[in-house]
Amino acid sequence: MTDSATAAFIARALTEATGLLRGPQRIVPLLQQVVSDKLRITFEPRHLYSYTSTKRASGATLNSLLHWILDAQRPDGGIAAYYSLLTGYSESYPEVTGYLVPTLYDYARTAHDQGGIVAAERATRWLLSLQMPAGAFPGGLHGGETQPSVFNTGQILQGLVRAYTETKRPEVLQAAVAAGDWLVRMQQPDGSWSGLGTYQNVAHSYYSMVAWALAELSEGTADPQYGRAAEKNLNWVLSHVRPSGWIDSINLQGHPTYLHFIAYVLQGILECGILRRRSDAIQAVEKPAWVLLRKFETNKYLAGTYEPDFKSGQRFTCLTGNAQMSCVWLRLFELTDDLRYLNAALKMNEMLKQLIPARGRRGIVGGVSGSYPVWGRYQPLRYISWGCKFLADALLLEQRLTGSLEGFAFEALPCAS
Repeated sequence: MTDSATAAFIARALTEATGLLRGPQRIVPLLQQVVSDKLRITFEPRHLYSYTSTKRASGATLNSLLHWILDAQRPDGGIAAYYSLLTGYSESYPEVTGYLVPTLYDYARTAHDQGGIVAAERATRWLLSLQMPAGAFPGGLHGGETQPSVFNTGQILQGLVRAYTETKRPEVLQAAVAAGDWLVRMQQPDGSWSGLGTYQNVAHSYYSMVAWALAELSEGTADPQYGRAAEKNLNWVLSHVRPSGWIDSINLQGHPTYLHFIAYVLQGILECGILRRRSDAIQAVEKPAWVLLRKFETNKYLAGTYEPDFKSGQRFTCLTGNAQMSCVWLRLFELTDDLRYLNAALKMNEMLKQLIPARGRRGIVGGVSGSYPVWGRYQPLRYISWGCKFLADALLLEQRLTGSLEGFAFEALPCAS
């Protein structure tokens, strides 16, 4: 970490720590979670056999995750980025609100529940109010940054495409097309995005998630220009895949390479490859997915960060990255029928389910912490909305691909208000 990044981290930590002075009622839950994780680390089994049988029903966990998401929906319709054990709920987060929309619709369809639909429609209305005249969406938390963001626009585009599919509302389609047009205009000739609107003004391979959104827009509108833009970026990202499976140009300057961003790259390549019928893209994902699968099977965890070629990771767990890898393995199982992917994903899901608080105050119960233990390097002392999103996606995929309704007894969600 650079000196400036370290200073920023310390300043942010000090600011959050003062939150306990304003909310002393959070002190006991904070201590309880720290002690709970410390005890679990000390006494938990050191092998994967403990995850071969179901100790917590997937349906119950999925309900908990969706209740957390609905509790995090703010009065404006956006969904908070996180609940901090120090400061409570954050402001609404446009990026994650956008890509939570498909998850809410998927849950509603599986559980036959209107609560998810109501929340998705509220989220969509809020997102439409944020779109800039050029078609872009802003970065950061609501009320913070006002600059357009390529990545956030791509993530929100996923939600807009799905919202239009579900509602057929013309204003949603208009917003999606405007966002797609802006992304096409901002794309570099080599297929990457860099400069204005990108994080740290450089190109990132995890913007494959933006390519995925453009591929979905192309499918939804039958407009080939978005598909061509998606494939241009896909080709650029694939040119950065090493023989080891490592993908270069994640480019988080001043930060370690978190598993969350590695998994972003893989998800974007895989889903874009599926939509564009690119077998080379799917095959490119199989190598790193298999490397990480073997690390999980061997070590009983995936490191929170990795160095190039998947070496020397930091020993904490990035739960969001774990949930994303479960999604990748399940999709590869769907494509290849290789049961080793399914086996790893089911163990991963079981491990993650056991780390979800089953009781506690609002903001904690049903939440996915940024790290395990909760004080780990990635989003420390926070329960994060995108962690809930990706674990919900993994459990929904598990249900769809196994065809088993056992343990998936859903309860009605309260309508978001």
